[in-house]
Amino acid sequence: MLTIRPIAAQTSSAIALAAPLAPYLQRLAERVAREEDNAPLANPIENTMRALRREKAALHLKLAGDDLCGARAVMDVTRALSVFARDALQRSLDAALHTRDLTSSGIFLVALGKLGAFELNYSSDIDIAAFYDPSVFDGGERGPSDSAQRVVRDIVRLMDDLTEDGYVFRTDLRLRPDPGSTPLAVSTEMAEAYYESVGQNWERMVWIKGAVAAGDSASGAQFLKRMEPYVWRRHLDYWALADIQAIKRMINAKIGDDAFETVSADVKLSPGGIREIEFFAQTQQLILGGRDRTLRDNTTLGALQALRTAGVVSDTTRHTLSEAYRQLRMLEHRIQMRHDEQTHILPEDETERGALSELCGYGTLAAFDTDVLETRRAVHEIYRALFAAEDRAAGTSRLGNLVFTGVDDDPGTVETLHGLGFSEPSPAIDAIRNWHRGHVPATRTVRGRELLTALLPGLLEAMGKTGDADAAFHWFSRFFGGLTSGVQTLSMLLAQPKLLDDLAATLALAPRLAEILSRRPDLLEPLVAARDAEAPVYSPDTDYSAALDLWRRYHREQAFLIGHRLLHGQISPVAAAADYSDLADASIRYLAAATADATRVRAGETRGRWAVFALGKLGGREMTAGSDLDLMVIYDGDFLETVTYYTRFTQRLITALTAPTAEGALYEVDMRLRPSGRKGPVAVHADSFKAYQRDEAWTWEHMAMTRLRFVAGDAGLGADIIAAAHGAIVSRSAARADQIRHDVGEMRALLHREKPGQGLWDLKMAPGGLIDLEFISQQTMLLAGEASLIGGNTAEMLVRLAEAGAAPQIDWSALSAAFELLQHLQQIERVAIGQFKTGETLPRGLAQRLFTMTGHTDFAGLEADLAARKVAVSREVMKILTIPATETVNPPV
Repeated sequence: MLTIRPIAAQTSSAIALAAPLAPYLQRLAERVAREEDNAPLANPIENTMRALRREKAALHLKLAGDDLCGARAVMDVTRALSVFARDALQRSLDAALHTRDLTSSGIFLVALGKLGAFELNYSSDIDIAAFYDPSVFDGGERGPSDSAQRVVRDIVRLMDDLTEDGYVFRTDLRLRPDPGSTPLAVSTEMAEAYYESVGQNWERMVWIKGAVAAGDSASGAQFLKRMEPYVWRRHLDYWALADIQAIKRMINAKIGDDAFETVSADVKLSPGGIREIEFFAQTQQLILGGRDRTLRDNTTLGALQALRTAGVVSDTTRHTLSEAYRQLRMLEHRIQMRHDEQTHILPEDETERGALSELCGYGTLAAFDTDVLETRRAVHEIYRALFAAEDRAAGTSRLGNLVFTGVDDDPGTVETLHGLGFSEPSPAIDAIRNWHRGHVPATRTVRGRELLTALLPGLLEAMGKTGDADAAFHWFSRFFGGLTSGVQTLSMLLAQPKLLDDLAATLALAPRLAEILSRRPDLLEPLVAARDAEAPVYSPDTDYSAALDLWRRYHREQAFLIGHRLLHGQISPVAAAADYSDLADASIRYLAAATADATRVRAGETRGRWAVFALGKLGGREMTAGSDLDLMVIYDGDFLETVTYYTRFTQRLITALTAPTAEGALYEVDMRLRPSGRKGPVAVHADSFKAYQRDEAWTWEHMAMTRLRFVAGDAGLGADIIAAAHGAIVSRSAARADQIRHDVGEMRALLHREKPGQGLWDLKMAPGGLIDLEFISQQTMLLAGEASLIGGNTAEMLVRLAEAGAAPQIDWSALSAAFELLQHLQQIERVAIGQFKTGETLPRGLAQRLFTMTGHTDFAGLEADLAARKVAVSREVMKILTIPATETVNPPV
């Protein structure tokens, strides 16, 4: 065991150690003996600053001598330093109040940490919290709050500013309630509300050592009395114990740490150091002190003795830890004496460490190193036995430190997060620290904070598995911040480890889904359901608005599930397109039925039939996440009797599909492909449609009609309209072949001018993209003159046209391969982000998922393949489309 002896008991050769101390002692002596004018300065603050700094220098000189020669025990030294610090705070407060003609009534400073327990060392900071009672403290003209802030700022300057006389103590106010959001001086009302609502267990440990150090002692005593129920709870549940274990890991390196292999250990923070002894005592005080007042001693040695008296620890444990504490505190002092430095680390250099060992009374460095190591090991063995069974059960050592308490980043936690793949751990640590302080709705209840504590290790590990931990955490923060109540969601995640992994991966891969989840966290629930929810069945008895909201909830859930399954490879892009299209079809049928009933109630029965048709991506069953609906409503019957009725029906249907409600919106709807475009009625009479397609339709409108598909309404009318549209296309194909080629080429050139491609990852508009594939297939359909070769699904039509021998100059297999890749990428693009800009903007995890899902070994290989496919499509464009000579079709790669 380490045994430090005073210089007076050392051999004459060891006394020569005064030489290394000379610079430090000389500086102190010079400060005390400096011959300067000691007349009072211009104001009380400046005078107090000078007096305190000189008194501290004199005190340090005297205490260092007493310490080294053994005239004063180590805890007497720490008490003397602490008494001076408290006196300095009182004098600083008095000076600050005096300059503002204020009294100390209602304002006080609470000492925390070592100062609260009279355990300061030579280089200690002092931890304080400043409070004022606004009903008592007279702030003068500025009022209590403003004056209190100014007073505390003056105190910090008095104590902390570096002048020619040095400084008094570095003063830290970060242990006040929620330091990132509160002023330097906190009202007692605000403080009590904070601790009562979101105070954390680590803060309870801080307040074990709380004591009024300066100011209104009566107000301070009343405040501490009111804090007792917060600090000393009679009952401590499982979650509080788990939180205490998390605090324990702040300084407890993971099992197997090599900290005992180094000779330059930190005698304060390393395993077996001073902090472990303090924590051993405070942890058990926190657990048991609520029921046993005798355990509330705020000094470390006093607490150890109280634990022994109460039978909580053995006499051997008390003796080992108490003696180790004294010896390590003496060693800490000698480390700091050597060069007047704020450090707790043993020198790595053998010469420096050898001088330190002699200062501690050792004849050889080897004996010193051995005793230091033996002491640390003895402390650590006792320390890590604390909660050992719970730690093993929880697997807490698997990841290493994961601690988000206090005000500074725990170095072990930074290291752990780096190991999990976080490039910048500090923002994540700070965010989690604020969650624990109740800065988001999900953690404003005790239960929410308890669940967060239990969930964090698994959550952070799951984020690390995604390959982009920073992105996963960013989006989880958005998601978590959007929870109005976290208990249900956090409980579900804690009970479903697979769901936790799934959530982390989804957030890292798909910012778009992450954004949706941040607004609708209830969408996690379908992921744990054994099967999909049953689609609502419309009943005429259902209220119209209720029917719309019922479908919106179902649609939101199903759309999320489709995207999720696609993202995680559970369904193919082709299947996703079909599923999105089926969902849109079902939405139209359900809402059209509800709208027809609502219209009938308002406008009465009418003659004629109606049908809703899909065009565009929905018509081709190629929907993606977020696709618009291209629709057309066609009706028959007497025009004058039906036009107003079906106009209202169509307008109401569009509103049902597009209007946002409390349950969200469904789709954007585009009706511009009807014969009248934006100008005419939204509903089209069947006779008008047939005549227009037969006699007036432009080539681009017939291209659109290749994707016309019946969705809802009267099936007979639907079949009649489809036949009419296809008949019009076939009847005009032979006579207008040259015109068709010219029009398609001009249209492609116009699109390129108005919406030029945005580079390789523009999958739709850029040369070689999906538009070119659609134009090739649709021009070939228009020229084929066969109804059997008209269809809206591009993949199916590329195969069918190839099998029919249409346009034999085209390499249809190359187009099919290109479409497969482009559709695959677009489906992932739309569900994950919305639209890719460049490959460099993709989340790392998503980029990896893309090249893996498309059969490539790396992202560069995927980009090379994409470029080659688009070049191949552009080559086929040149074979079949009549592009004006001034236009380019070569894709930028």
